Amino acid sequence: MSTLQESRSLRPALALGLAMFLPAFGTHGLNAGRGELARALSLPADGGRMALLMAGFALAAVVAYAWVGAYGDRRGLRRSLRGGVLLFTAAHALLLIAAPLADALALPRWLLFLALRLVAGLAGGAITVSANALGGLLYATAQRGRAMSLVWLGVPLALVVGVPLPLTLGPLFARLPETVRPWLGEPYAAVALLAGLIACVSVLRAVPEPELAAVPASGAAPDAAHAAASAAAATLPPLRATWWVYATSFLMPFGVFPLIVSADPYAARSLHFTAGERAQLLLVLGVASVAGGLLSSMVADRLGRRRTLLASLALFAGLTALLPWCGAFGYVALAALLGLVSTVRQGPFQALASFLADQRGRGRFSARILIASQLGISGGQFAGIALVRTVGAASGDSPFALTHLVVASLACTVVALLLAMRLVEPPAPPAAARSGASA
Repeated sequence: MSTLQESRSLRPALALGLAMFLPAFGTHGLNAGRGELARALSLPADGGRMALLMAGFALAAVVAYAWVGAYGDRRGLRRSLRGGVLLFTAAHALLLIAAPLADALALPRWLLFLALRLVAGLAGGAITVSANALGGLLYATAQRGRAMSLVWLGVPLALVVGVPLPLTLGPLFARLPETVRPWLGEPYAAVALLAGLIACVSVLRAVPEPELAAVPASGAAPDAAHAAASAAAATLPPLRATWWVYATSFLMPFGVFPLIVSADPYAARSLHFTAGERAQLLLVLGVASVAGGLLSSMVADRLGRRRTLLASLALFAGLTALLPWCGAFGYVALAALLGLVSTVRQGPFQALASFLADQRGRGRFSARILIASQLGISGGQFAGIALVRTVGAASGDSPFALTHLVVASLACTVVALLLAMRLVEPPAPPAAARSGASA
Protein backbone atom coordinates (compact mmCIF):
# COMPACT_ATOMS: atom_id res chain seq x y z
CA MET A 1 0.00 0.00 0.00
CA SER A 2 1.00 3.59 -0.58
CA THR A 3 1.42 5.98 2.30
CA LEU A 4 -0.32 9.36 2.08
CA GLN A 5 2.72 11.55 1.67
CA GLU A 6 3.00 15.25 2.34
CA SER A 7 4.61 15.69 -1.08
CA ARG A 8 3.83 13.08 -3.74
CA SER A 9 4.83 12.94 -7.38
CA LEU A 10 2.15 14.14 -9.78
CA ARG A 11 2.45 10.95 -11.86
CA PRO A 12 -0.61 9.34 -10.22
CA ALA A 13 -2.70 12.48 -10.83
CA LEU A 14 -1.63 12.61 -14.48
CA ALA A 15 -2.44 8.91 -14.88
CA LEU A 16 -5.87 9.50 -13.34
CA GLY A 17 -6.34 12.40 -15.77
CA LEU A 18 -5.57 10.06 -18.68
CA ALA A 19 -8.15 7.64 -17.29
CA MET A 20 -10.73 10.45 -17.08
CA PHE A 21 -10.06 11.14 -20.76
CA LEU A 22 -11.74 7.82 -21.61
CA PRO A 23 -15.32 8.41 -20.34
CA ALA A 24 -15.29 11.99 -21.65
CA PHE A 25 -14.24 10.75 -25.09
CA GLY A 26 -16.78 7.93 -24.92
CA THR A 27 -19.55 10.44 -24.25
CA HIS A 28 -18.62 13.00 -26.92
CA GLY A 29 -16.33 11.21 -29.38
CA LEU A 30 -19.13 10.19 -31.74
CA ASN A 31 -20.57 13.69 -32.09
CA ALA A 32 -18.37 14.79 -34.98
CA GLY A 33 -18.77 11.57 -36.97
CA ARG A 34 -22.43 10.94 -36.29
CA GLY A 35 -23.45 11.11 -39.96
CA GLU A 36 -20.75 8.72 -41.12
CA LEU A 37 -21.59 6.24 -38.37
CA ALA A 38 -25.29 6.37 -39.23
CA ARG A 39 -24.50 5.53 -42.86
CA ALA A 40 -22.19 2.68 -41.81
CA LEU A 41 -24.92 1.20 -39.62
CA SER A 42 -27.70 1.88 -42.17
CA LEU A 43 -29.60 4.08 -39.74
CA PRO A 44 -31.18 7.53 -40.21
CA ALA A 45 -28.95 10.13 -38.56
CA ASP A 46 -31.88 11.73 -36.72
CA GLY A 47 -33.73 8.53 -35.83
CA GLY A 48 -34.45 7.06 -32.43
CA ARG A 49 -31.94 4.22 -32.72
CA MET A 50 -29.15 6.63 -33.54
CA ALA A 51 -30.14 8.84 -30.62
CA LEU A 52 -29.98 5.78 -28.35
CA LEU A 53 -26.51 4.94 -29.66
CA MET A 54 -25.35 8.46 -28.88
CA ALA A 55 -26.91 8.65 -25.40
CA GLY A 56 -26.33 5.05 -24.35
CA PHE A 57 -22.80 5.60 -23.07
CA ALA A 58 -23.78 8.41 -20.67
CA LEU A 59 -26.88 6.57 -19.46
CA ALA A 60 -24.87 3.44 -18.67
CA ALA A 61 -22.23 5.53 -16.89
CA VAL A 62 -24.85 7.01 -14.55
CA VAL A 63 -26.11 3.49 -13.77
CA ALA A 64 -22.54 2.52 -12.85
CA TYR A 65 -22.24 5.52 -10.52
CA ALA A 66 -24.93 4.00 -8.31
CA TRP A 67 -22.94 0.89 -7.40
CA VAL A 68 -19.27 1.45 -8.25
CA GLY A 69 -18.69 3.77 -5.28
CA ALA A 70 -19.83 1.13 -2.80
CA TYR A 71 -17.82 -1.56 -4.59
CA GLY A 72 -14.70 0.59 -4.52
CA ASP A 73 -15.09 1.30 -0.82
CA ARG A 74 -15.37 -2.43 -0.09
CA ARG A 75 -12.86 -3.93 -2.51
CA GLY A 76 -10.51 -1.05 -3.31
CA LEU A 77 -10.87 1.94 -5.59
CA ARG A 78 -7.72 1.07 -7.52
CA ARG A 79 -9.28 -2.28 -8.37
CA SER A 80 -12.49 -0.64 -9.65
CA LEU A 81 -10.41 1.87 -11.65
CA ARG A 82 -8.29 -0.84 -13.25
CA GLY A 83 -11.35 -2.91 -14.01
CA GLY A 84 -13.07 0.08 -15.61
CA VAL A 85 -10.08 0.96 -17.81
CA LEU A 86 -9.60 -2.65 -18.92
CA LEU A 87 -13.32 -3.10 -19.66
CA PHE A 88 -13.45 0.18 -21.62
CA THR A 89 -10.47 -0.92 -23.70
CA ALA A 90 -11.86 -4.40 -24.32
CA ALA A 91 -15.26 -3.02 -25.38
CA HIS A 92 -13.64 -0.75 -27.95
CA ALA A 93 -11.39 -3.54 -29.20
CA LEU A 94 -14.59 -5.43 -30.02
CA LEU A 95 -16.14 -2.28 -31.51
CA LEU A 96 -13.19 -2.15 -33.87
CA ILE A 97 -14.28 -5.48 -35.37
CA ALA A 98 -18.01 -4.98 -34.76
CA ALA A 99 -18.98 -5.47 -38.43
CA PRO A 100 -17.56 -9.00 -38.92
CA LEU A 101 -18.48 -9.91 -35.34
CA ALA A 102 -22.12 -8.92 -35.89
CA ASP A 103 -22.21 -10.95 -39.11
CA ALA A 104 -20.75 -13.98 -37.32
CA LEU A 105 -23.34 -13.67 -34.52
CA ALA A 106 -26.18 -12.96 -36.96
CA LEU A 107 -27.01 -9.72 -35.15
CA PRO A 108 -27.88 -6.32 -36.58
CA ARG A 109 -24.74 -4.21 -36.55
CA TRP A 110 -26.40 -1.32 -34.74
CA LEU A 111 -27.58 -3.64 -31.95
CA LEU A 112 -24.10 -5.02 -31.31
CA PHE A 113 -22.69 -1.50 -31.48
CA LEU A 114 -25.25 -0.38 -28.88
CA ALA A 115 -24.50 -3.33 -26.58
CA LEU A 116 -20.77 -2.60 -26.65
CA ARG A 117 -21.43 1.12 -26.10
CA LEU A 118 -23.44 0.26 -22.99
CA VAL A 119 -20.62 -1.95 -21.69
CA ALA A 120 -18.14 0.84 -22.34
CA GLY A 121 -20.47 3.28 -20.56
CA LEU A 122 -20.55 1.09 -17.45
CA ALA A 123 -16.76 1.04 -17.56
CA GLY A 124 -16.68 4.82 -18.00
CA GLY A 125 -18.82 5.27 -14.90
CA ALA A 126 -16.46 3.07 -12.90
CA ILE A 127 -13.47 5.10 -14.13
CA THR A 128 -15.03 8.47 -13.26
CA VAL A 129 -16.09 7.55 -9.73
CA SER A 130 -12.85 5.74 -8.91
CA ALA A 131 -10.48 8.34 -10.36
CA ASN A 132 -12.31 11.19 -8.65
CA ALA A 133 -12.16 9.43 -5.28
CA LEU A 134 -8.54 8.29 -5.68
CA GLY A 135 -7.41 11.83 -6.49
CA GLY A 136 -8.49 12.86 -3.01
CA LEU A 137 -7.21 9.76 -1.24
CA LEU A 138 -3.70 9.75 -2.71
CA TYR A 139 -2.80 13.38 -2.01
CA ALA A 140 -2.45 15.22 1.27
CA THR A 141 -4.12 18.55 1.99
CA ALA A 142 -1.34 20.75 0.58
CA GLN A 143 -1.39 19.08 -2.86
CA ARG A 144 -5.02 18.07 -3.28
CA GLY A 145 -6.23 21.11 -5.21
CA ARG A 146 -3.51 20.74 -7.83
CA ALA A 147 -3.98 17.00 -8.05
CA MET A 148 -7.75 17.18 -8.52
CA SER A 149 -7.34 19.86 -11.21
CA LEU A 150 -5.02 17.52 -13.13
CA VAL A 151 -7.41 14.60 -12.67
CA TRP A 152 -10.27 16.59 -14.20
CA LEU A 153 -8.06 18.00 -16.95
CA GLY A 154 -8.74 14.80 -18.89
CA VAL A 155 -12.33 15.92 -19.58
CA PRO A 156 -11.66 19.13 -21.57
CA LEU A 157 -8.62 17.45 -23.12
CA ALA A 158 -10.91 14.77 -24.56
CA LEU A 159 -13.14 17.46 -26.07
CA VAL A 160 -10.38 19.50 -27.71
CA VAL A 161 -8.04 16.67 -28.76
CA GLY A 162 -10.03 13.45 -28.78
CA VAL A 163 -13.27 14.56 -30.43
CA PRO A 164 -11.72 16.02 -33.66
CA LEU A 165 -9.45 13.00 -34.16
CA PRO A 166 -12.09 10.60 -35.56
CA LEU A 167 -13.18 13.26 -38.05
CA THR A 168 -9.56 13.86 -39.06
CA LEU A 169 -8.94 10.14 -39.51
CA GLY A 170 -12.14 9.61 -41.51
CA PRO A 171 -10.62 10.23 -44.97
CA LEU A 172 -7.70 7.91 -44.14
CA PHE A 173 -10.07 5.09 -43.15
CA ALA A 174 -12.12 5.68 -46.30
CA ARG A 175 -9.05 4.89 -48.43
CA LEU A 176 -8.46 1.51 -46.80
CA PRO A 177 -9.02 -1.59 -48.97
CA GLU A 178 -12.50 -3.09 -48.74
CA THR A 179 -11.06 -6.33 -47.36
CA VAL A 180 -9.31 -4.52 -44.51
CA ARG A 181 -11.84 -1.85 -43.54
CA PRO A 182 -14.33 -4.13 -41.69
CA TRP A 183 -11.53 -5.23 -39.34
CA LEU A 184 -10.52 -1.68 -38.41
CA GLY A 185 -14.00 -0.40 -37.60
CA GLU A 186 -14.76 3.28 -37.21
CA PRO A 187 -12.14 5.96 -36.45
CA TYR A 188 -13.91 6.56 -33.13
CA ALA A 189 -13.27 2.97 -32.01
CA ALA A 190 -9.63 3.14 -33.13
CA VAL A 191 -8.96 6.34 -31.17
CA ALA A 192 -10.79 4.99 -28.11
CA LEU A 193 -8.81 1.73 -28.22
CA LEU A 194 -5.48 3.55 -28.50
CA ALA A 195 -6.40 5.90 -25.64
CA GLY A 196 -7.54 2.93 -23.57
CA LEU A 197 -4.25 1.11 -24.06
CA ILE A 198 -2.26 4.20 -23.05
CA ALA A 199 -4.47 4.68 -19.98
CA CYS A 200 -4.08 0.99 -19.04
CA VAL A 201 -0.30 1.27 -18.99
CA SER A 202 -0.39 4.57 -17.08
CA VAL A 203 -2.85 3.39 -14.44
CA LEU A 204 -1.13 0.05 -13.88
CA ARG A 205 2.29 1.67 -13.52
CA ALA A 206 1.56 4.94 -11.75
CA VAL A 207 -1.55 4.67 -9.56
CA PRO A 208 -0.93 3.03 -6.16
CA GLU A 209 -3.46 1.72 -3.69
CA PRO A 210 -4.14 4.43 -1.09
CA GLU A 211 -3.40 3.55 2.50
CA LEU A 212 -6.46 4.16 4.64
CA ALA A 213 -6.44 5.04 8.29
CA ALA A 214 -6.26 1.97 10.51
CA VAL A 215 -9.57 0.61 11.76
CA PRO A 216 -9.56 0.10 15.55
CA ALA A 217 -9.90 -3.58 16.26
CA SER A 218 -9.32 -5.81 19.23
CA GLY A 219 -7.31 -8.99 18.91
CA ALA A 220 -5.79 -10.06 15.63
CA ALA A 221 -4.97 -7.80 12.75
CA PRO A 222 -7.95 -7.27 10.41
CA ASP A 223 -8.11 -9.60 7.43
CA ALA A 224 -9.67 -8.90 4.04
CA ALA A 225 -13.16 -9.83 5.23
CA HIS A 226 -12.84 -7.51 8.23
CA ALA A 227 -11.62 -4.69 6.00
CA ALA A 228 -14.56 -5.17 3.66
CA ALA A 229 -17.00 -5.16 6.57
CA SER A 230 -15.41 -2.00 7.96
CA ALA A 231 -15.71 -0.27 4.59
CA ALA A 232 -19.34 -1.32 4.27
CA ALA A 233 -20.06 0.01 7.77
CA ALA A 234 -18.35 3.36 7.19
CA THR A 235 -20.95 6.07 7.40
CA LEU A 236 -21.42 8.76 4.80
CA PRO A 237 -22.07 12.34 5.84
CA PRO A 238 -25.81 12.67 6.49
CA LEU A 239 -27.84 14.22 3.69
CA ARG A 240 -29.17 16.93 6.00
CA ALA A 241 -25.60 18.11 6.60
CA THR A 242 -24.32 17.87 3.03
CA TRP A 243 -27.31 18.52 0.72
CA TRP A 244 -25.76 21.84 -0.24
CA VAL A 245 -22.67 20.07 -1.65
CA TYR A 246 -24.85 17.99 -3.97
CA ALA A 247 -26.86 21.10 -4.87
CA THR A 248 -23.65 22.96 -5.75
CA SER A 249 -22.49 20.02 -7.87
CA PHE A 250 -25.85 20.13 -9.68
CA LEU A 251 -26.06 23.89 -10.16
CA MET A 252 -22.55 24.52 -11.52
CA PRO A 253 -23.05 22.51 -14.76
CA PHE A 254 -26.71 23.45 -14.93
CA GLY A 255 -25.59 27.07 -15.25
CA VAL A 256 -22.98 26.27 -17.92
CA PHE A 257 -24.71 23.96 -20.36
CA PRO A 258 -27.53 26.28 -21.52
CA LEU A 259 -24.77 28.60 -22.74
CA ILE A 260 -22.90 25.73 -24.44
CA VAL A 261 -26.06 24.46 -26.15
CA SER A 262 -26.92 27.94 -27.38
CA ALA A 263 -23.45 28.80 -28.70
CA ASP A 264 -23.80 27.25 -32.15
CA PRO A 265 -27.38 28.43 -33.00
CA TYR A 266 -26.76 31.88 -31.54
CA ALA A 267 -23.54 32.31 -33.50
CA ALA A 268 -25.31 31.22 -36.70
CA ARG A 269 -28.57 33.17 -36.38
CA SER A 270 -27.60 36.30 -34.50
CA LEU A 271 -23.90 36.76 -35.26
CA HIS A 272 -24.08 35.22 -38.77
CA PHE A 273 -21.03 32.99 -38.31
CA THR A 274 -20.29 30.52 -41.09
CA ALA A 275 -19.99 26.80 -40.36
CA GLY A 276 -16.19 27.11 -40.34
CA GLU A 277 -16.31 30.05 -37.94
CA ARG A 278 -18.63 28.14 -35.61
CA ALA A 279 -16.23 25.18 -35.63
CA GLN A 280 -13.41 27.56 -34.73
CA LEU A 281 -15.54 28.95 -31.88
CA LEU A 282 -15.97 25.47 -30.42
CA LEU A 283 -12.24 24.84 -30.79
CA VAL A 284 -11.50 28.08 -28.93
CA LEU A 285 -13.86 26.98 -26.15
CA GLY A 286 -12.10 23.62 -25.89
CA VAL A 287 -8.61 25.12 -25.79
CA ALA A 288 -9.70 27.64 -23.17
CA SER A 289 -11.15 24.83 -21.06
CA VAL A 290 -7.84 22.94 -21.16
CA ALA A 291 -6.03 26.15 -20.22
CA GLY A 292 -8.42 26.57 -17.30
CA GLY A 293 -7.58 23.13 -15.97
CA LEU A 294 -3.86 23.85 -16.21
CA LEU A 295 -4.31 27.25 -14.53
CA SER A 296 -6.30 25.66 -11.73
CA SER A 297 -3.54 23.10 -11.13
CA MET A 298 -1.05 25.96 -10.69
CA VAL A 299 -3.04 28.29 -8.43
CA ALA A 300 -5.53 26.20 -6.42
CA ASP A 301 -3.21 25.18 -3.58
CA ARG A 302 -1.24 28.44 -3.59
CA LEU A 303 -4.22 30.80 -3.47
CA GLY A 304 -6.40 28.39 -1.54
CA ARG A 305 -8.99 26.02 -2.96
CA ARG A 306 -11.94 27.85 -1.42
CA ARG A 307 -10.70 31.22 -2.63
CA THR A 308 -10.08 29.86 -6.13
CA LEU A 309 -13.53 28.24 -6.28
CA LEU A 310 -15.44 31.30 -5.07
CA ALA A 311 -13.47 33.69 -7.29
CA SER A 312 -14.10 31.54 -10.38
CA LEU A 313 -17.85 31.34 -9.64
CA ALA A 314 -18.08 35.09 -9.11
CA LEU A 315 -16.10 35.80 -12.28
CA PHE A 316 -18.25 33.38 -14.27
CA ALA A 317 -21.39 35.19 -13.11
CA GLY A 318 -19.94 38.59 -13.99
CA LEU A 319 -18.82 37.52 -17.47
CA THR A 320 -22.14 35.80 -18.18
CA ALA A 321 -24.06 39.00 -17.50
CA LEU A 322 -22.14 40.72 -20.33
CA LEU A 323 -22.94 38.16 -23.05
CA PRO A 324 -26.16 39.69 -24.46
CA TRP A 325 -24.45 43.00 -25.15
CA CYS A 326 -21.44 41.71 -27.10
CA GLY A 327 -20.72 41.81 -30.79
CA ALA A 328 -19.08 38.96 -32.65
CA PHE A 329 -15.52 39.52 -31.41
CA GLY A 330 -16.63 40.24 -27.85
CA TYR A 331 -18.80 37.11 -27.80
CA VAL A 332 -15.87 34.90 -28.84
CA ALA A 333 -13.58 36.52 -26.27
CA LEU A 334 -16.14 36.19 -23.46
CA ALA A 335 -16.98 32.61 -24.46
CA ALA A 336 -13.28 31.70 -24.23
CA LEU A 337 -13.00 33.32 -20.80
CA LEU A 338 -16.12 31.49 -19.62
CA GLY A 339 -14.69 28.19 -20.86
CA LEU A 340 -11.48 28.87 -18.94
CA VAL A 341 -13.21 29.93 -15.72
CA SER A 342 -15.68 27.02 -15.78
CA THR A 343 -12.83 24.48 -15.59
CA VAL A 344 -10.75 26.44 -13.07
CA ARG A 345 -13.37 25.69 -10.41
CA GLN A 346 -13.74 21.94 -10.95
CA GLY A 347 -10.55 20.77 -9.22
CA PRO A 348 -10.88 23.03 -6.15
CA PHE A 349 -14.52 22.05 -5.69
CA GLN A 350 -13.79 18.32 -5.84
CA ALA A 351 -10.82 18.76 -3.52
CA LEU A 352 -12.85 20.66 -0.89
CA ALA A 353 -15.75 18.23 -1.15
CA SER A 354 -13.40 15.28 -0.60
CA PHE A 355 -12.62 16.51 2.92
CA LEU A 356 -16.26 16.04 3.95
CA ALA A 357 -16.27 12.24 3.63
CA ASP A 358 -14.54 9.55 5.64
CA GLN A 359 -11.74 7.78 3.76
CA ARG A 360 -13.67 4.53 3.70
CA GLY A 361 -16.79 6.18 2.31
CA ARG A 362 -15.01 8.31 -0.28
CA GLY A 363 -16.11 6.18 -3.23
CA ARG A 364 -19.81 6.44 -2.38
CA PHE A 365 -19.53 10.15 -1.65
CA SER A 366 -17.78 10.69 -4.99
CA ALA A 367 -20.55 8.76 -6.75
CA ARG A 368 -23.27 10.94 -5.20
CA ILE A 369 -21.51 14.13 -6.20
CA LEU A 370 -21.06 12.84 -9.76
CA ILE A 371 -24.72 11.78 -10.01
CA ALA A 372 -25.74 15.30 -9.00
CA SER A 373 -23.33 16.75 -11.56
CA GLN A 374 -24.64 14.50 -14.34
CA LEU A 375 -28.20 15.51 -13.53
CA GLY A 376 -27.07 19.13 -13.79
CA ILE A 377 -25.46 18.48 -17.18
CA SER A 378 -28.55 16.74 -18.56
CA GLY A 379 -30.90 19.31 -17.07
CA GLY A 380 -28.81 22.18 -18.40
CA GLN A 381 -28.77 20.69 -21.90
CA PHE A 382 -32.53 20.19 -21.86
CA ALA A 383 -33.18 23.70 -20.51
CA GLY A 384 -30.83 25.22 -23.07
CA ILE A 385 -32.49 23.42 -25.99
CA ALA A 386 -35.95 24.41 -24.74
CA LEU A 387 -35.00 28.07 -24.34
CA VAL A 388 -33.30 28.24 -27.74
CA ARG A 389 -36.35 26.76 -29.43
CA THR A 390 -38.94 28.91 -27.67
CA VAL A 391 -37.10 32.21 -27.54
CA GLY A 392 -33.86 32.37 -29.50
CA ALA A 393 -35.07 30.81 -32.75
CA ALA A 394 -38.18 33.01 -32.92
CA SER A 395 -36.46 36.27 -32.05
CA GLY A 396 -33.37 36.71 -34.17
CA ASP A 397 -32.57 39.80 -32.07
CA SER A 398 -29.25 39.12 -30.35
CA PRO A 399 -29.81 40.84 -26.97
CA PHE A 400 -33.25 39.32 -26.56
CA ALA A 401 -32.23 35.91 -27.86
CA LEU A 402 -29.65 35.43 -25.11
CA THR A 403 -31.37 37.25 -22.26
CA HIS A 404 -33.40 34.28 -21.02
CA LEU A 405 -30.40 31.94 -21.24
CA VAL A 406 -28.19 34.40 -19.40
CA VAL A 407 -30.76 34.95 -16.64
CA ALA A 408 -31.09 31.18 -16.10
CA SER A 409 -27.31 30.67 -16.08
CA LEU A 410 -26.73 33.65 -13.83
CA ALA A 411 -29.32 32.53 -11.28
CA CYS A 412 -27.82 29.03 -11.06
CA THR A 413 -24.28 30.36 -10.71
CA VAL A 414 -25.18 32.87 -8.00
CA VAL A 415 -27.00 30.22 -5.94
CA ALA A 416 -24.04 27.84 -6.43
CA LEU A 417 -21.72 30.61 -5.22
CA LEU A 418 -23.79 31.17 -2.08
CA LEU A 419 -23.88 27.44 -1.33
CA ALA A 420 -20.16 27.00 -2.02
CA MET A 421 -19.39 29.59 0.66
CA ARG A 422 -20.18 26.83 3.17
CA LEU A 423 -17.14 24.87 2.03
CA VAL A 424 -14.13 25.44 4.27
CA GLU A 425 -10.44 24.73 4.00
CA PRO A 426 -9.32 21.88 6.27
CA PRO A 427 -6.96 22.78 9.10
CA ALA A 428 -3.28 22.27 8.38
CA PRO A 429 -1.91 19.02 9.84
CA PRO A 430 0.22 19.34 12.99
CA ALA A 431 3.96 19.62 12.52
CA ALA A 432 4.48 16.19 14.06
CA ALA A 433 2.06 14.61 11.60
CA ARG A 434 3.77 16.30 8.68
CA SER A 435 7.22 15.12 9.72
CA GLY A 436 5.88 11.63 10.22
CA ALA A 437 4.25 11.58 6.78
CA SER A 438 7.41 12.68 5.05
CA ALA A 439 9.61 10.24 6.94
